[in-house]
Amino acid sequence: MAWVDPGTLKKITGSPEQGQNEEPRRAVWAPTPPGWGPGEAGKWPFGPFSTVSGTAAALTADHSTVGDLVERAAELAAVQETLGRAAAGAGRSLLLSGPAGIGKSALVGHARDVARAAGFVVLSSTPTPVSPALSHGVVRDWLGARARAGHPGIRPFDGPAAGLAEALRDAAPTHHAWNLASLDYAVTWALESIGDAQPLLLVVDDVQWADRGSLQLLDLLSARIAHMPAALVLGARTGERSVASAVLDRLAGRAARLEPAPLSVEGVEQVRRRHTAAGRATASADELHRLTGGVPFLLHELLRAGATEGAPRGVVESVRERLDRLGTQAVEVARTVAVLADEATLDSVAELTGMTVAALAGPLELLAAAGIVEVGTWRASPSHPLVAEAILSALPLQERSALHRAAADHLAAEDRPAQVVASHLVHTLPGEDPAVVEVLRAAGEESLRTGAPDVAARQLLRAAEETRPETTDPLLVALAASAHLQAGHRAEGLDLWAVALDRAEEPLQLATMLADMGRVQMTMGERAAASSAYRRAVEVLSEAGHDATSPHMRGVLVRMGLTSAMYEGARDDLVSAVAAAYRQPPEEDTHDDRLLFAVAAADLALRSTHRDRSLELALRALGDGSLLAEETPEGYGFYVTSGVLSWCDAYDENLRVLEQAVEEARRRGSVLGFAAASYCRGLVKMRTGRLRTALADFQAALDLRTAGWTDFGTPAIAGAAFAHLALGQQEEALALEPALRDAAARGGFVSAQPMVAAGLVRATNGDHERALADYAAAADLMGANPDNASIVEWRELSARSLHALGRPDEAAELAEAAVEHARAWGAPRALGFALRTRARFTDRDEAIALLREAAALFSECDCVDYRARAWVDLATLLLQGGEAEREEAVSVLRGAADHARRESAEPLLHRTGRLLVRAGVAATDPTGRPAPALTAGERRVTELAAGGATNREIAQKLFVTVKAVEWHLSNAYRKLGIASRRDLPTAIYGDPASSSSEM
Repeated sequence: MAWVDPGTLKKITGSPEQGQNEEPRRAVWAPTPPGWGPGEAGKWPFGPFSTVSGTAAALTADHSTVGDLVERAAELAAVQETLGRAAAGAGRSLLLSGPAGIGKSALVGHARDVARAAGFVVLSSTPTPVSPALSHGVVRDWLGARARAGHPGIRPFDGPAAGLAEALRDAAPTHHAWNLASLDYAVTWALESIGDAQPLLLVVDDVQWADRGSLQLLDLLSARIAHMPAALVLGARTGERSVASAVLDRLAGRAARLEPAPLSVEGVEQVRRRHTAAGRATASADELHRLTGGVPFLLHELLRAGATEGAPRGVVESVRERLDRLGTQAVEVARTVAVLADEATLDSVAELTGMTVAALAGPLELLAAAGIVEVGTWRASPSHPLVAEAILSALPLQERSALHRAAADHLAAEDRPAQVVASHLVHTLPGEDPAVVEVLRAAGEESLRTGAPDVAARQLLRAAEETRPETTDPLLVALAASAHLQAGHRAEGLDLWAVALDRAEEPLQLATMLADMGRVQMTMGERAAASSAYRRAVEVLSEAGHDATSPHMRGVLVRMGLTSAMYEGARDDLVSAVAAAYRQPPEEDTHDDRLLFAVAAADLALRSTHRDRSLELALRALGDGSLLAEETPEGYGFYVTSGVLSWCDAYDENLRVLEQAVEEARRRGSVLGFAAASYCRGLVKMRTGRLRTALADFQAALDLRTAGWTDFGTPAIAGAAFAHLALGQQEEALALEPALRDAAARGGFVSAQPMVAAGLVRATNGDHERALADYAAAADLMGANPDNASIVEWRELSARSLHALGRPDEAAELAEAAVEHARAWGAPRALGFALRTRARFTDRDEAIALLREAAALFSECDCVDYRARAWVDLATLLLQGGEAEREEAVSVLRGAADHARRESAEPLLHRTGRLLVRAGVAATDPTGRPAPALTAGERRVTELAAGGATNREIAQKLFVTVKAVEWHLSNAYRKLGIASRRDLPTAIYGDPASSSSEM
């Protein structure tokens, strides 16, 4: 044998002799010169070879199993060492073993890729379960193609290997008839001949399925490989039978053995990102790890299928094949363990299979070795949830149903909880068993209470399917419909409601179901449909002899009041009912009483009268948390009350209950409740100046529209647009305009906010004519009650656009009316905004007084963003005064700038920065860089220039040269970030037209 020179060996193996600061290099051997054979000049004429880590980086960019190499540092290092030793002429064998899917084949494939890139000759064989029926299959795979392509007597099939070539070319090979010694000598001769020119990588993946003759040859080869320029890499799947297990054990004993571990959650995340980057939606890494246990094969199959429900076909087929090879007893035990899952005690498995616990030992040992089950203390469990699903998915529906029914009967006899029994009954075929209906209904109602609407939907639907349609309880179907809607399954839920209503016969039952359906439709935003359901319920109750004094009728009327769709005469009945309920002690309030208070509070707010009474009724409606508990986060009555609290500026109380609603919706798994609570919380945050988190809440709500949620979706789009504008994200706001106009087209007062938002987007982009039309349309959408600025600020914004269009008289008149209506309602935020608007259209002294009052009102209700903007308006005027006013201006500007920085409100930050510079204070621009202040001379020059004076007039007034004026203006332009004289008024005083985007 020839040897590799020491310098070359360092390059291959990354020997410590290489300088520590020297980067790894690719070792490149020149092609073999004519007449230069092995051993000459002490070199091997190999092709290029790099360290495994370097080659891996080059290969894995397009490697189909790159995800399987995640977290395989030890295995990759072992491959590197094994190939390096082979290149040095001192080979060894490496065994990669583990259960199916753990990634050993990917590592074997990686070794092949690296070896080929390094100039190795790669001979590979992959036996299958039928390979033991064939003789010496590994030899045929390694050498057959060379024998068929070559000629007798030519290397490697010369000398002792000549007969081997003939045998390999023969359609009915005879080398199995050779004695083992002769065959071993022939194969070794051929391999050494091939290895004279290049090192060898000999691969046998799934070696456990190799035939006896092949295993015997591998046994002999592995004993001498240390003296060959060859690496023997074996992949072995545990839990599979071998025709020569003792020989396989000897092979394993001689090899460096590695057992790849499952991927961690972090490793799963790396693989998941690749699939996400390729445009495939995936579950979270935690969920994928829970389902697959980090087994690469299971993970890849699940990601390829793109869903986490149901086992992918590849996994089903793989598990079924493994089970079939383990025998009928193991199959039966595996199916029983899979169906029992967490309840698979050995006693339960034994009873359901008809075996003794002792008899389970053999099948369980086989299943554990195959990685299909895990055995613990007196219990067993599927190795991974996906494996359990695959075992059951392979069964015909009838067999799977029978397994689940047997498990349900056994667990019921063991007095296990209804949820455990129901988890099996949902997978059985209907059998008209009243006991099944009872268990599933009870479990479904519990699932709804405990926050699992998806589970409840499956349980209640299966309960309804257990009996024939004509005997099914319509209320059960209606309950299933409600669960589907709460879980976000809109189409299925509405279909079930239609079935339930069609089957209802008793008037009271039908009216109850109609009222419940209207309640859910309100939360979904389908107000017209909800109103229709309530009207039909009233008609049904009226025909059955119920009037407004009936508790059932009053409950429906209250719900109708929440939709603002009361029929003629209902209002008087409700007013009387509210008065009667209000006189009783609060501890006696019923759910309907609380809803009455919510309706009355909303009615007063919409009419813009009696704010204190409206707030009092809203707080009484909340009932110290009772309303949320009764309505749940899906209940529309709770959100009507929340809206009133916002209109009354009761933000602390509102935020407290909304935080509870968000958490309760999360706990219950309610899509509809989470979306509605998130929007309402976002509204409170935006009004109190938490712009970033408000936008996050709006977006969280809007993202759930695909799950059937649309209620508050209309104003949620408006809220997102307002937040974008306040943060200076004009392009994002403009992108929402089509959705805003679509939302406004729905009609009703809830569409007024999107119409206002659409107008504000237009005004921010300079289209004030269209903005005015939008504001007028918003007033029309408010109907007969357009006066509450706490709901829609259409007057204030219209005044700003009128001013921008050069119509100051109209603007001032509208601004005055806005103040009048805001004072009548009395909410601080609305009044402060109206005063701030009015300040634009009056003289300086009065404007300062109005802005001081506005800022105080904003402080009163903790509306910090509104206050910061009022401060900026105030500072703009104060900077025109004396030194004391200038000092006050600097103080409020610093406060405004602090808020703008916290919220990253760039428009506000730019404006405060310019004014601070003008005041002679070094400010900070949005990038965090200090902005230089205007000097006293620059400030005097810019103020005169902004007032329209020419450079010569300024020079004469200040007794300086024109050149000095030009110098001051040039410096001021640079500091203020402007390009010309016409930008000075905006930079110094602020531009009333551009500030129309500020709410």
